[in-house]
Amino acid sequence: MVKIPFCEFCVKTRVLCQKCQSLIDSGRYQWLDVEVSDALLKVSKKINLADVEYVKSYEVDDLVIVLMRNVKRIPRGAYAQLEKELSSQLGRSVKIVEHGNVNEVIAQLVSPARLLTISTSWLPDGTTETVVKIPSRELRRLPIRPERLQAIIGQISGANVKVELVRERELRA
Repeated sequence: MVKIPFCEFCVKTRVLCQKCQSLIDSGRYQWLDVEVSDALLKVSKKINLADVEYVKSYEVDDLVIVLMRNVKRIPRGAYAQLEKELSSQLGRSVKIVEHGNVNEVIAQLVSPARLLTISTSWLPDGTTETVVKIPSRELRRLPIRPERLQAIIGQISGANVKVELVRERELRA
């Protein structure tokens, strides 16, 4: 059974106990997380999600990004089926991302587009900025518009993020 942060009963009935309600009130989770948890419970009857743990969901336009742990342990075909089943349950496109270090998450979010570099710049005020460079010709392959990608990576990582589209000529210079 997939691990979720809420009680199974609360998710199925949509009536939250004090513990589950406090998770939402604290701002750690939103109602979207309850919806995704419910969809995961339904899908787990068809696909074995025994070691998989739900982390959090983010909504970008009509795309739901689902962060999970140990999702790479399930077979590739089941992974694709999981995304498809969750999409039909939620009525929106779903992209499942393995929760890990920021660079791995960025690479998965950008996929199937090619990623050039991910670098961290130290700013004079002591903060950092993560710069993600993507070839401009890969723009059509990006699942999310660059400005939305920048916002979602910032939400997930808590870092200041800048996504840049780079023309190939600029790289050779």
